[in-house]
Amino acid sequence: MDHYDLVVLKTIAICEYGIRAVAAKYIMKCDDDTFVRVDSIISETREFESDESLYMGNMNYHHRPLRNGKWAVTYEEWIEEEYPPYANGPGYIVSSDIAHFIVSEFEQQRLKLFKMEDVSMGMWVEKFNSSKEVEYVHSFRFCQFGCIEDYYTAHYQSPRQMACMWDKLQHQGKPLCCNMR
Repeated sequence: MDHYDLVVLKTIAICEYGIRAVAAKYIMKCDDDTFVRVDSIISETREFESDESLYMGNMNYHHRPLRNGKWAVTYEEWIEEEYPPYANGPGYIVSSDIAHFIVSEFEQQRLKLFKMEDVSMGMWVEKFNSSKEVEYVHSFRFCQFGCIEDYYTAHYQSPRQMACMWDKLQHQGKPLCCNMR
C-alpha cells in the first residue's frame, strides 16, 4: 500500500539499494512527479572529490516547523524551533558513505524517523556530519515548485510535460520547461 508516511522507509530502502545492489558514489532520491536531468546531475557531482561526503539539493536553512495546517508538526513530534539543514524532497543527492551510515543506523535501530522524509534526511546527515564533515551544496536548480530554465530537476510535472521536456532536451539541446498539464 502506498502512503505518504511510508516515504521515510522508502528513502531508507533507496539508500540500502544504492550500496548493496549497485556500486554507486551517490544516491538520488526524487519524487515520481519530478523530471531529472541525469546528465547534469552526474556532471555536477563530478566537481567533488570522490572521498568527500556530499549532500546536494535545494537546501533549507533555519526552517521552522509549521504548527498548523496540512504539514503541521506538534511540539511532541518536534520540540525544537528549527529543523536541521535539509534539502527539499522533490530531488536531492547524498554520497554513498552517508547512505551506508543511514542503513547501518537503521539496522541497529538507532535511526530516528520523522514523518517528513526530507527533514528526516536532514537529521540523518546532521548526525553523520558530527563524525565526518559533509559538504552541503545548495542549488535552486533543484526546482521545488514547477520548472525553471536550466533546471536539474523540475517538480510537479505531468507525464505529458515530462515527454515534452525530454523532447526539448533531445531536439533543441536545452533544458526548457513545458507549461501544459
